[in-house]
Amino acid sequence: MPKKPVRNAFYFYMLDYKEEQRQKGVNYSNLAAVADAAGPLWRDAPPSVRTKYDEIAKKHRQKTNFTDQKFTSTGIPISVIEQNEREAKEAEEQEIKDIENLVKLRGYDNTAKTVDIYVMDVNCYCKTGSDYIIGESTLLRFNVEEGIKDTYHEIINPGVIPVGYAYDMKLSCKEFGLEMPDEFSKKSNYMQILANIIDYLKQQDRTSKILPPIFTMPDKVAPVQNFIHQLCRRVAEDENQFRIYKLDTLFFTLINTLKTQADEGFPKESLALLQLKKDPFKYSPGIGCEHHEENDKSVECTLSRVKRWSYTVLDSCCPVAGVTARNGCHVPPDYDLESIQVYQEQKRGRVAPSVGGYEFNMSSCNSSMLSESFLDTSSNATIDTSRREKRVHVPLRMPKADYSQAIRMAPELTEDEFPSLGSSRIGRGRGLGGSLSKLKTGK
Repeated sequence: MPKKPVRNAFYFYMLDYKEEQRQKGVNYSNLAAVADAAGPLWRDAPPSVRTKYDEIAKKHRQKTNFTDQKFTSTGIPISVIEQNEREAKEAEEQEIKDIENLVKLRGYDNTAKTVDIYVMDVNCYCKTGSDYIIGESTLLRFNVEEGIKDTYHEIINPGVIPVGYAYDMKLSCKEFGLEMPDEFSKKSNYMQILANIIDYLKQQDRTSKILPPIFTMPDKVAPVQNFIHQLCRRVAEDENQFRIYKLDTLFFTLINTLKTQADEGFPKESLALLQLKKDPFKYSPGIGCEHHEENDKSVECTLSRVKRWSYTVLDSCCPVAGVTARNGCHVPPDYDLESIQVYQEQKRGRVAPSVGGYEFNMSSCNSSMLSESFLDTSSNATIDTSRREKRVHVPLRMPKADYSQAIRMAPELTEDEFPSLGSSRIGRGRGLGGSLSKLKTGK
């Protein structure tokens, strides 16, 4: 059945025009004649008249379920997708602007290294619909000058296991080193967790109504944001006061604000993310929580992760900002800073190259040394000949035992020793042998 045509504003104008003409005694046989008569009047109609009939046509479309929207193959309006893209772009621009206001403006008075940065990470059991079931969370505070200040770690018992997600939660427990949710144990107090997070974020200024942003890795933005929104929904708190931003964007902006030389910092933001993904402090002992340390799963602990992310940022920013690193604050507690400093000093000095057995005492880029020694082939040739020795190859001795007498001659074989296996009839098969009789071999 074909679709009914969409009625536009001119259609309803024609209906009114036809009725007016009927009352005057003029009758039209069909709508085509009405369109020819009403067309010039419609083109010259004032905007108020056109607006009136546009509203009538719009209400008619809504009444008959005719819309101007376009949909995807899955039934999602394209306007919704475009709106989501615009909102995501605006949110990203706002994020960059907030980070610049947090860090860059402090770079003018050299206070960027004292800005407190909050980093958060979560471990989730599974995702049910649009919500994540969180089993562990950690919030950490640090700055470049003092390093890691303090942390807030919480292991969460969500209580009831959603129907159909028991196996997914079991796999997550095995991966992240968590305990299965216990329905009979005391359920975590989400109101208290949210209150602790807000108090933790307000340590610098208890009277401030604006909370500082929380930073995390790009793949953890959605779980952390959903976790905060769940807490706010449970206690009817405004979720818009929390801002969850990407840590690599902050890392890129911070190190480029602190740098004093042109060759320092990161030229692109992707390099900051790459440095964080390298995770150079991944296997540092003693930085996880007690539960994960006992189960040998400290690598998957959220407390260990946020510390490792902070150590990575501080390890790159401290030399740029001129801050002396301290164990337990800027680097893990067992880090041997003295040996690393000695190694870095040795690495700064260039090793003199050796060519043809002659070792330079000066840098290889010294042109005078190159002209006098490196290009002097006669001296190098003398040194080479004195150091090289001719290799002498001594032939191996012949074997003393004679094995020729023990070798027997091969017997002669005749046709009598290989009798025929039977008739010479061609076997029955699907190959060439079974179809030789059908081939026309005669000429």
